[in-house]
Amino acid sequence: QCSIYEEVATQLVGLIQKECAACVIQEKTGGDVSVFVKGLLLGQLSVIIVIAFVLRYMFLEDVHQGKKPLSRLSPAAKSQTNMKRVPSSTAANILDKTFYDLLHHPPESTDWLNVLLAQTMSQYRDDAQLNDRLILAIDEVLNGGVRPGFFGPIHVTELSLGDEFPIFSNARIRPSDDIGSMRAEIDFEFSDQLSVGIETQLILNWPKVDFAALPISLLLSVVRFSGTLTIELINPPESTTGSTIPLDRYVAISSYSDFTLDFAVRSLLGSRTKLEDIPKLTDLITSKLRNVYMDRLVYPNFVKIKIPNMWEARDRKTREQQQALDEKLSDPPESGLTASAKERIEEFVEDIKDA
Repeated sequence: QCSIYEEVATQLVGLIQKECAACVIQEKTGGDVSVFVKGLLLGQLSVIIVIAFVLRYMFLEDVHQGKKPLSRLSPAAKSQTNMKRVPSSTAANILDKTFYDLLHHPPESTDWLNVLLAQTMSQYRDDAQLNDRLILAIDEVLNGGVRPGFFGPIHVTELSLGDEFPIFSNARIRPSDDIGSMRAEIDFEFSDQLSVGIETQLILNWPKVDFAALPISLLLSVVRFSGTLTIELINPPESTTGSTIPLDRYVAISSYSDFTLDFAVRSLLGSRTKLEDIPKLTDLITSKLRNVYMDRLVYPNFVKIKIPNMWEARDRKTREQQQALDEKLSDPPESGLTASAKERIEEFVEDIKDA
């Protein structure tokens, strides 16, 4: 906007200089200028100045000031717009509009989901067998930060992803523990032979470091896995602070405690004399795996999947613009005219004095 002020001031200064120069030349040459021409020129100049001031103070605004939103809605239209924006997402309202009866609606089949999951798992099984990429990945994980110091290097000797697929059935909607919320319950059954075999050594560090090593071979298989999954949309709690940053929403997946998880463990310990399928070792491994599953997935524990926020990029851009505007408003205001425009006006005043 300073450039606009400078251009208008420059034009006015140029017009005034031309008129004054013409008057000075005519006075030096002794010519007479008619009163009509002088009045016409002064009238045009005054009209231009008046129009410039009217445009400046009535129609234009300062670019450094915050922009005010233009609203063409009447109060009645505004109230109707606000009423439309009020969310009506209560559980009863959703169930009524989707024609779902919690008490009498029969469980639904999920055959379409079983087919899609089977196609996906089949593709992943084929990809994992290329160049033994899955075996190498598991080998890197086991020999990373997971491996205790009293174990030697761990080598994956066998890996089988099975041939069967999980079957989901009896999908239904049930009230959640949170008031006004719901969750989906789906039964699942998976009977297959998912196996992983490893070889390692148990390092004995007494009476000295690396005193001896006990070879260990394990073959762990998951033969049956069934239960009930729960899927629930978790909304952030309502806040009275009016935060402008939206909180995260996510999908919580958990399992009920009446699940079935059966393992088959085969073990082989020793070098020259070998101990095969030790019951205590089998019980220790299966109990540890079941405890891990219960601590991670059994209700009220859950695995959460974050729902993408479609307005995240726009909210971030709005916050950045607001911060930039606050920084500009905190800076001292600059003068409307630049140094070059001030110098021209001073030169013009000096020329008038000399004339």
